[in-house]
Amino acid sequence: MSEVKQERLQNRLEPQIQAFRDACQTLQLATVDSEGKPNVSYAPFALLDDGYYVLISKIARHARNLLENPQVSLMMIEDEATSKTIYARTRLTFEANVVLVERDTERWQLGVAALKARFGEIVDGLSGLEDFKLFRLEPTHGLFVKGFGQAFQVTGDDLIDFVHLTEGHKRIDDSGDAKSA
Repeated sequence: MSEVKQERLQNRLEPQIQAFRDACQTLQLATVDSEGKPNVSYAPFALLDDGYYVLISKIARHARNLLENPQVSLMMIEDEATSKTIYARTRLTFEANVVLVERDTERWQLGVAALKARFGEIVDGLSGLEDFKLFRLEPTHGLFVKGFGQAFQVTGDDLIDFVHLTEGHKRIDDSGDAKSA
């Protein structure tokens, strides 16, 4: 892709991704335990320059999984009620590394403050409980899907480098051969 075309795509998509992400309050989290058993859950999040911050009780299975296996797949997805088509909901997904943020550090204070700014006083109560842990999810690479045939690879750090995925769906004809849709 030419540099000019890449820049135009970036300028068009970056604000859309930011607006979509800002409208989401929770992340869907796909975690795996030490035995490889998957679990999916969610958590409210706040985004800072160095990643997504979530505050989760270690009583919850997904928090224990994050402690045992510090990798996660996360997703933000368009609400079913507002989606134009259920098969092509807008979504932003990332693979991410997990970092446990130590209590009473500067990072802890910043993460908790960002969560409190988004979700209010409940964060004070939860962050004061011993079993609640603050995790920073550092995205490495991801995918922004706007609909059918509109999937774009995104970087985890600044969402600047977009690469449009060009492999499309193929229709099966009467002979059983695949053809472009």
